[in-house]
Amino acid sequence: MAYALRGLLELVRARLVFARLAASEIPARNRAVSKLAGQGGGTADPAHLARIAYVLPRLSARLPWRSDCLVQAIAAQNWLAAGGLAGEIQIGVERPADRPFGAHAWLVHQGMVITGGEIGRYERLLGESVLSPQPDEPNSSPATDCDESAKGGKSALG
Repeated sequence: MAYALRGLLELVRARLVFARLAASEIPARNRAVSKLAGQGGGTADPAHLARIAYVLPRLSARLPWRSDCLVQAIAAQNWLAAGGLAGEIQIGVERPADRPFGAHAWLVHQGMVITGGEIGRYERLLGESVLSPQPDEPNSSPATDCDESAKGGKSALG
């Protein structure tokens, strides 16, 4: 129950941040949050990260407002930062031949994708820190793709 309430609080805060956040501001936000979190030196308990990854998309699917991938990434970043842990929001795109262009956002902590699910099909456009998974390493994500929780179609980021 505590994770659900905290997740709800973080999603509300993230939606408010999202309303004022331009994509060009995300790198500065990543640096500021990393600094506040203590330069990203800490590592969370994997079970804690898995719970965050589990709770946010499930709550998002039940909210009366859209909480797609970028909102979930912001929520997870805030949640980790409150515990002294750094997370980096990254944005990528896919250009499949058989369907329209797609964009997606996810959060990475110490090389682990926390929100955003399977990111292998996206070419990263934004996000380049040491928190990023290496291209030749498999994605070790406990999360599910935020597209599963989107309501009413696909947004520009999600």
